[in-house]
Amino acid sequence: MTEYRHIILDIAEGVATITFNRPAVKNSLDTETLQELHSALGAVEDRADTDIGALVLTGAGDAFCAGVNLKGYDLDNREGFRAGFREVALWWHQMLHRVVRLPMPVLAAVNGIAVGGGLGLTLAADMAICSERASFYASWMSNGVANDGGSSYTLAKIVGFRRAMELMLTNRTLDAYEAQDWGIVNRVYEGAEFETMTRSIARQLAAGPTHLQAFVKQTFHDGWRRSLEECTEHECMNILTSLDNPYAAERLGAFKRGERTNSIQVNMP
Repeated sequence: MTEYRHIILDIAEGVATITFNRPAVKNSLDTETLQELHSALGAVEDRADTDIGALVLTGAGDAFCAGVNLKGYDLDNREGFRAGFREVALWWHQMLHRVVRLPMPVLAAVNGIAVGGGLGLTLAADMAICSERASFYASWMSNGVANDGGSSYTLAKIVGFRRAMELMLTNRTLDAYEAQDWGIVNRVYEGAEFETMTRSIARQLAAGPTHLQAFVKQTFHDGWRRSLEECTEHECMNILTSLDNPYAAERLGAFKRGERTNSIQVNMP
């Protein structure tokens, strides 16, 4: 397995966990770290059809991710700053694309602050849980830059237009329970329960039918841009494709025999 300097990739029990490992800078990400993430996501995707069924994203220390590491730029060198920011933005966007298109569930386990791009990454994940210590802040306007991190694609769809505008225009910080109320995270867990439930939920997701979970991701994301007619046509094509998988024969056979078919239910108390 590839060794990384700024992230940790761990694979166990069908779950890949990527930990942002830059606690000294609140897990803010620079170009080198984003390149490592791109590589790690590729390695996870290559094993989607074999031994990895879910991905967890989390942070080391007391932060999830504080977005782009802006402190490494010389603000007085306008041309150099623009070029550097363009490069880091391109890598960041490629990372987001891979997270959204990864053919398996992605669970954001937000252990602390999620600022700017860290908020965007939480929104890009398929599901998100957080510690009671987590907080969420759309920091772009405070930093004097336009919103980024895929927020124009995800935020209003997840929280609604009015709340999205409020979060951006007022620079409001949401605590963990407010983020749950707004739909940014699915659940809040306190104390040691956070790590316990992260492992439990991830393992349960990984044990599910990854190929069908991938269809869910694809159709939901593409459905935002398609007409009803296009959505239903693609749903039909996906059903026919899924029927070719042995899993369909197994589950449909169980249904015909009157056996319970909800064994893949994920328990999220």
